[in-house]
Amino acid sequence: MTSTPIMIVGGGPVGMNLALDLAWRNVPCMLVNMAEATPNHPQGNSHNARTMEHYRRLGIAHRLREVGLPMDHCGDAIFITRINTHEIGRIKIPTLRERLTPGSYDLQMGPEPLQRASQMFVERILKDELDQKDCVDLRFGWRFNGFDETAEGVTAEIENLETSETETVACGYLVGCDGGRSTVRKALGIEYDGKSGEERDFMMGQMLSVYFEAPGLYDVMQTDAPWQFHTLNPEGRASIVALDGKGKFLTWAKLAPGDDAETMDPRPFIWRVIGEEIPINVLSSKPWQAGLSLVADEFQRGRVILAGDAVHLFTPTGGFGMNTGVGDAENLGWKLAAWHDGWAGEKLVASYQGERRPVAIRNLAQSYALAQDKSALSVPPNIEDETPEGDRVRVEFGKRTEEALAEEYFCMGIQLGARYDASPLVSVDGEAGPPPVSDPYVYTATAYPGGRAPHAWLADGSALFDKFGPGFTFLRLGGTANGAEFVAAAAAVGVPLSVFDATEESLRNLYEADLAIIRPDQYVAWRGDTLPDDVGALLHLIRGGR
Repeated sequence: MTSTPIMIVGGGPVGMNLALDLAWRNVPCMLVNMAEATPNHPQGNSHNARTMEHYRRLGIAHRLREVGLPMDHCGDAIFITRINTHEIGRIKIPTLRERLTPGSYDLQMGPEPLQRASQMFVERILKDELDQKDCVDLRFGWRFNGFDETAEGVTAEIENLETSETETVACGYLVGCDGGRSTVRKALGIEYDGKSGEERDFMMGQMLSVYFEAPGLYDVMQTDAPWQFHTLNPEGRASIVALDGKGKFLTWAKLAPGDDAETMDPRPFIWRVIGEEIPINVLSSKPWQAGLSLVADEFQRGRVILAGDAVHLFTPTGGFGMNTGVGDAENLGWKLAAWHDGWAGEKLVASYQGERRPVAIRNLAQSYALAQDKSALSVPPNIEDETPEGDRVRVEFGKRTEEALAEEYFCMGIQLGARYDASPLVSVDGEAGPPPVSDPYVYTATAYPGGRAPHAWLADGSALFDKFGPGFTFLRLGGTANGAEFVAAAAAVGVPLSVFDATEESLRNLYEADLAIIRPDQYVAWRGDTLPDDVGALLHLIRGGR
């Protein structure tokens, strides 16, 4: 019988991120994935600021900057009747170069701005990184057949799809990152709850995703080449995203009743969107369901845990789904590592559901609301008329569209503002007042325990985030207390702890305390001017001992 501390089922972005996080922490694991290679059809396109911070910690953020749109490619979302006719509105979005310019809004919020890159390209990078990790037993081309829980953990059966060889694997924890049709979730009998199946004009119901190549599209555009086009005309609506700035695109179209996604030729639809027939090479197409807002009733049961689409299904509006899944992986990685290394409290791993399920519900609600706003736009029948009335309609509808869809492209509160205020791993001083509101649109940097540690650029030009260690980090930001008793308490029980001393007054003002404890996932566990009398009890709490 093969054994591994942790088995991950599913080699999509969430499963691979969890494996990379564990490898970064020197924790062995096995990853089982049915497909022999990563996908060749594009999906998610936005890797938000928090996800990019995760990749920065793993040391691969620079690789993601090398795929996707070029540095100076226009980042705007443009609303048009057809690509070869009228622009009716536009949402200005910075280019990657603008985002990475020192002093930009993005770099004030965090060390790593959002990146536009197809999930297809990114998954290849993640797989390449995993191929180089000796502590990851990578089983692409293997099927997970089932599992049994034992007193010591989980026993699973996997099968090599090329040879039909089966193997029994014993693991301490089994993590299902195997998507919306999760075999692991179904085996547990855990159900989804939420909204699905509603059919509306756009971004609700049955949709078609088409990956195509058409360099000639740039020749017929009546605008500059944006990151995203939204076409709005009486014949239908579509969204087209530029993938490489050279001629490869992804479009989403609403399927009409009776359309057979498996046999239909999508080119006539694309030509209607463009406004004329140009050469199009369809690389792949597949149906999918928009308008989903589903969350699992449970995220874990015993030694079996679920993450990503296996526990929450989003519509793509806002690009929250994959990013929420990466957040699951970063939350879970350090807790499983602590269990493996022997310093976790008995309730540490069990805290995963209580921390991540409320975040999923919050993000799902926002994504669904954005999808409703988009689908509720009704295209005026005379929007293409070449008349003064047509001009007036285009101006009015363009303004209404900009107002309705503006926040879809930013939502900094969703990107950076997830909070774990109800977590038993977070300690808040009784005089601290209520926690800050977790607004989906606006992010306000705060070191109030339970939220992401505030970012700051230090005097030497480095990022505070880069000073955080793989375990807990003890920040000493001024005052007379040096916290030696806490450092000693952590060492006595084997809890990994880094100490960082900073003298910048601005950093002390940002954190509003002389001392702060940062968790291994860069969330604030505690802050204060002096440590509590019982530092052992504080340490016991933040490592999941209560």
